[in-house]
Order: sequence, then structure tokens, then C-alpha cells
Amino acid sequence: MEKLCRQLTYHLSPHSQWRRHRGLVKRKPQACLKAVLAGSPPDNTVDLSGIPLTPRDLERVTGYLQRCGEQVDSVELGFTGLTDDMVLQLLPALSTLPRLTTLALNGNRLTRALLRDLTDALKDPSKFPSVTWIDLGNNVDIFSLPQPFLLSLRKRSPKQGHLPTILELGEGPGSGDEARDETVGQEDPGGDQEARETTGASQT
Repeated sequence: MEKLCRQLTYHLSPHSQWRRHRGLVKRKPQACLKAVLAGSPPDNTVDLSGIPLTPRDLERVTGYLQRCGEQVDSVELGFTGLTDDMVLQLLPALSTLPRLTTLALNGNRLTRALLRDLTDALKDPSKFPSVTWIDLGNNVDIFSLPQPFLLSLRKRSPKQGHLPTILELGEGPGSGDEARDETVGQEDPGGDQEARETTGASQT
């Protein structure tokens, strides 16, 4: 039960803030957006989690990613009010970040319709070249991920044999039996078109 509570807390809260405060936190004020985009990304992370974004804000975010893209390893956009169209607006900038490994889109208003665009992007080796983790948990109706989506991520890191769901703090891939228990399933080219396991995130 304790483990389940930790997973739910992680699943329902902005991840970077959860790591710092070990609990749900108040949403960041809009003024924080200007501060985040003012300098180089700290720890190679663009952390906008919890900041309500508008389409106009995304133009500023896009410009920032284009300027600082060579430094960015992680982009956190959890709980920012993103819709499918807003993610599509960011997609060209996000998909060309050469070092991006982690993309958090959890806690927004995204639907299954967006999965087709994300899957198409992942099928192109020139897009998202380094990504190994895309978090789509706690959105409108994304309860499972298409097999091509998962396999495209796995190809970017062929040595990793598992596709975890909710990754708990300190439970990285291969860090122990507990982490290995939280897997989506192995590659199955002859299986169903859609991965059957319910998942809040995918990683290779």
C-alpha cells in the first residue's frame, strides 16, 4: 500500500517538484516562465512544470529551445494545461533537440489523437534522436501506448530490455527487482498492434 501511494503521488504531481518537496505543491505563478527562459537551463533541464501555458507562451518556449537546444537533456511540461494542438506547436522544436532524453507531458489535456503524431515522429530516426523517456501519464484518455510507439523508443536504446510504467524515485531501469516489476512488456513484433498494459509513461 505504501508503494502504491508513492506511485500515485508521483503520477499525479509535477515530477521535478515532487523530487524536491516529496509531495503535491502549489502551481507556479506565471511570472516564473520569464525567469525560466531568462538564462541557460540549470542542470540541462527546462522545467516548466506547473506553469499554465498559452499558445503565445509556447512561441517564447520555442525560441528558447532553438537558442539553447544544444544544452537541453530534459524538458518538463507536466501540469501546464497543454492540449494536443499546443504540443503539435512545440513538436518541431522538441523533436530536433540533439541531447533530449526525457520529455514529460504528464498531467495535461492530451488525448489519444496525439499519439499518432508522436509515433510518426519517433519512426523518423532524425527526430528525437536521444529520447528514452516520454511521460504521458494522467492525461485525458491515454491509458495505453501503441506498439510502434514503444518499439520506436526501444530502438533508441537497444540494450535496455524493459519499458517501465511509473518510474519511482531512485528506481531507475535495472536498479533492482522492484523496478523490474514495473514493466510494460517485452518487444513482441507478432503481438497486438497496441500494448495491452496500462501505462503512465514509457521508457527504453
